Amino acid sequence: MTGVARSSNSPSLGRTERLETGMRGYVAHLWDYPELTIAIFGLQLHGPRGMEAYQREVAGELEKTLVAADGLLASRQFEIGDEFVSLQYWRSHADLARFGHALPHTRWWRWLNIHAAELDIGFYHEIYRPYAAEAIYEAGTSPVGPATFATTSSVVGGEGKSIERQRRFRESVKLALPAIKHEI
Repeated sequence: MTGVARSSNSPSLGRTERLETGMRGYVAHLWDYPELTIAIFGLQLHGPRGMEAYQREVAGELEKTLVAADGLLASRQFEIGDEFVSLQYWRSHADLARFGHALPHTRWWRWLNIHAAELDIGFYHEIYRPYAAEAIYEAGTSPVGPATFATTSSVVGGEGKSIERQRRFRESVKLALPAIKHEI
């Protein structure tokens, strides 16, 4: 089986390389991203007017802007009933904050605050800055999430090395702490 993985030497541009997984699983090298920030954004649409307005005012431009966002490593969109959810992996919280405080995001945020009640829509976000993490994919899994931006390597399922990989991530975070401690 062959998959596609992105090299860590250019995560936001995502130089692709072929990944031969064969009958083995693979692990994404999250330790190459010690400032990894995970963001979940949700838009709840409680009526048809909200959907129409969101599609007209935000949706198309949002997709184009995310593709060009500096520091956005990967993004996945989900539709769950009347809710749209975006799962995003950012290189750092600083990258996410810079995106959030610049146009066009600030314009969308103002639009949402002004029109949320009249259009019967709700918005939420969750931000996570992990101190330990692991992303492992069993044989037969196409690359998703971190496997689309991090270097990957083969791993034998059931080896029991999860704690070791998480420790490696935690150690990379400790090394990055002097550079990011003002944010903590």
